[in-house]
Amino acid sequence: MSDKLTVSCSCGEGVYTIETGGVVLPQIVIDNRGVPQEQQAGTAKRLLAGASLYCYCSMLEAALLARDVDFEDIRATAELQLGRNEQGKSRVLKMVIRCSVRVNERDEAVFRRVQKMMAQGCLVTGSLHDGIPMEYELEPTFFEE
Repeated sequence: MSDKLTVSCSCGEGVYTIETGGVVLPQIVIDNRGVPQEQQAGTAKRLLAGASLYCYCSMLEAALLARDVDFEDIRATAELQLGRNEQGKSRVLKMVIRCSVRVNERDEAVFRRVQKMMAQGCLVTGSLHDGIPMEYELEPTFFEE
């Protein structure tokens, strides 16, 4: 049996309201009023990239905390390669997540195991694997106490 999550969206007059049902992020409002049409493009791609980054970084943080790794300063970017499919429809063709984290040098061995695990992605990016190629570049910057 699988779990279910429902998110709803309503729109009108250039305002999109996404109700997530979550405590931390209960609602996302995208207000296009007064924004030129050419500047409205890309919002969904940015949301996809943002959701992917949040998922990846939160999984990385949880994995490091669970293993008592001394770390700080997780930073990540998502780069989307855009193009068209065989039918000529716009698609995200590839996503590359680049992530860095400062890790205490004494925890390098444990970090390397986490790094290997993170190469499989997180819930969101792992769910995208079948549809688009995903790459993960997770690099530590080691520090000494």
